[in-house]
Amino acid sequence: MLVAASASHEHLDLGVLDALTRHTENLDAVLAAREDIDGAVVISTCNRLEIYMDAERFHPAIDAAVGAIEQASGLGREQVAGALEMSMGADAVTHLYEVMAGLRSLVVGESEIAGQVRGAFTRALEAGHTTAMLNDLFHVGLQHAKRVSSTTGLGSVGRSGGIVALDRAAQRLTVPFAQTTVLLLGTGAYARVITAELQRRGAREVLVYSPSGRAQDYARSHDVRAVAADGLAAAVLSADLVVAASGQGERTLRAADVAARGGRQLVVLDLALHSDCEPGVRDLDGVDVITLRDIADDIDDTALLEQARMIAAEGARRFTSRQRMRTVDPAVTFLRGTVAGAVSEEVEKIRARYDDAVAEDFERHLRRIAAKVLHSPTVRARELARDGQAEQYVAAFHTLFGVDVQEASRPPRPSQNAPHQSDSPRGDDAPQRSEQEEPA
Repeated sequence: MLVAASASHEHLDLGVLDALTRHTENLDAVLAAREDIDGAVVISTCNRLEIYMDAERFHPAIDAAVGAIEQASGLGREQVAGALEMSMGADAVTHLYEVMAGLRSLVVGESEIAGQVRGAFTRALEAGHTTAMLNDLFHVGLQHAKRVSSTTGLGSVGRSGGIVALDRAAQRLTVPFAQTTVLLLGTGAYARVITAELQRRGAREVLVYSPSGRAQDYARSHDVRAVAADGLAAAVLSADLVVAASGQGERTLRAADVAARGGRQLVVLDLALHSDCEPGVRDLDGVDVITLRDIADDIDDTALLEQARMIAAEGARRFTSRQRMRTVDPAVTFLRGTVAGAVSEEVEKIRARYDDAVAEDFERHLRRIAAKVLHSPTVRARELARDGQAEQYVAAFHTLFGVDVQEASRPPRPSQNAPHQSDSPRGDDAPQRSEQEEPA
């Protein structure tokens, strides 16, 4: 069954989210290694933590998720449990698909979230931490998130969290972008979005500083100027706008460096969940700090939002229907295999008694009869599954044939080092290797 646990800006302070999302890199591996959890995908971004599990039972899976987060974050078990919202089945699917479509983001309709989800799923898939059900869940969801973006306009340019943040900064700056010197702290995916937008808006100069030492490489590939390891204080002194997005929580923007400006205006976009700014920066004269919470932006077009929710709901129904169909697949497969085996046995007997031409004629007739016999129960199985009565079909099958086809068809637990290549989605919507679009 699908079991989900989530924590987001929708019901938590960003400070609590900051603590919850620390050291979440191995959560999917920890959960997928449990005997009662077949697979797990963990989505950890700057404003949410989402865990999706293919588990045998609901409560043990939730207990496992709480325990894994407790161990990773260092928070108390009760605090972790109180911060999570739990769901299962159709409710979990609907929630995930609305998340993918940007309907539950701080900036409604923002475009980064689909890439974040795709990246998290791809990493779990390649690590062998997913299952056929989870693969189908994310494959269908990504398809419908793409539909939301292409048919409603949500997720288009202008709905990115980074771009909305720059819009807010432009309202606070006393000089136009053409006269602005911008200092980027960090070189991740968010920095790349910001850099492209700053260049589009014609910023006079873009400087980049990397706490991890990647500024030179970034500067060469993005046509900006790198700040040396010992040049941060001077860069802060010359900047009009600082975009803090490294997400490493090293407090790179120091209060002493900002105070050296003598009260001259400085706008700071503090976009990393693990803040790059020392606490005292906000209190200094002339400093205007804009955080993730400040850029929350709602869309007033009710019809547009309703259209997007309808597409997400349609995706949830499609996934649920596919899963219902799959519940009868073992029975149909068993029935077809049994009949095919019986036909093959009879064909072998016929070949032993008659020449090839006669045997082949008999075989064609037998297989035609078998197909006609199997047609009605196969179609009926699909109809019952679509109407939510798959369990009755499987129960009747067990009564008639004495075989628990679901248990018999359960695959062995895969090696944690072996990816489920056979379950990998195909086509244009199959996930590609992708980095997160926001700092985690």
